[in-house]
Amino acid sequence: MGTIKVGIIGCGNLGKTHAKCIAELEGLEIAAYCDVFEQSAQAMLEEFGGSYATTDLDRFFNDPGLDAIYVTTQHDTHADYCIRALEAGKHVLVEKPLAMTTEDCVRIGEAVVKSGKTLFTAFKMRYYELLWKAKELIPQPVMVTMQMMDSRWGDKLWANDPVKGGGNVLSQGCHSADVLRFVAGGEPVEVYAAGANYYQPSGVVDNMVAVFRFDNGVAGNLVQGDSGCPPLTSKFYMQLFAENKSITISDRLTTLTYTETGKEPQVFKGTETGFLEENKAFLRCLQDNAPAPIDHVDGMYATLMVLQAFESLRSGKPEPIKSIVEQAVSGKAGKAGA
Repeated sequence: MGTIKVGIIGCGNLGKTHAKCIAELEGLEIAAYCDVFEQSAQAMLEEFGGSYATTDLDRFFNDPGLDAIYVTTQHDTHADYCIRALEAGKHVLVEKPLAMTTEDCVRIGEAVVKSGKTLFTAFKMRYYELLWKAKELIPQPVMVTMQMMDSRWGDKLWANDPVKGGGNVLSQGCHSADVLRFVAGGEPVEVYAAGANYYQPSGVVDNMVAVFRFDNGVAGNLVQGDSGCPPLTSKFYMQLFAENKSITISDRLTTLTYTETGKEPQVFKGTETGFLEENKAFLRCLQDNAPAPIDHVDGMYATLMVLQAFESLRSGKPEPIKSIVEQAVSGKAGKAGA
């Protein structure tokens, strides 16, 4: 495959971030921009170059010159835009969360399989180098805890809207769920959660604790909310435990402390990155005609880990995850080729 022509739908901060990454990579080229606000699309065209900027969805999705589409819009549009792109024969990179409902996650998966195109779910935190170091040091943990506690989100923030964004626990919690699953190394069988809407006027779940049982025996714990960013642990904080071993990752997952009984603690420093790395990974899988390293099934798991935790809040009992995903992809390839 030669130079891959890209269209970006959603010309806000995330769209611009991905455009900056694409500009650094040989093999990707932006040809088109689409946004509900024409001036936003036009501004990106002027900054990054390309063929056109538009508000016309039909023109954008049906453009035969586009090989791939980046979906960086508000969360409630992800499902329809991903499906339109796939049905038009385009590869897709979609920002998290994959979708806002179980049904929409399943619809996207069906479109991936039917189209035979690649869908890459953009979980940039998968590329944090200290998460890989943690998996190297403790490849088989017995317990993993992930905490993402933000400063209070503003009432008028679009991602805090129950329809457009779903609130902090869904919008950012899918990141936390994905890295929790990644480090645990297994699939979440079920979840039991406690939490509620404590103060956000929109009614979204704003703080939650969820316990996951993984199929490899790992016990996982997720703490997610926006009560206030803790100064000692930082917004992103993770711990892994195994017999006579522990790992703490703090400073927004850039400082890892490894302890092992009878040995001096080791401290490793990393960086907070991921956007450029996920764009490189997307480019590689298209060039190599290889499966996406983070695909629609990964996106479905991360989303359902939060959505089923919400269901547990309503039911007051553990709720299944793995069986729902398996049913959704039953008889279908877990990884879609390019």
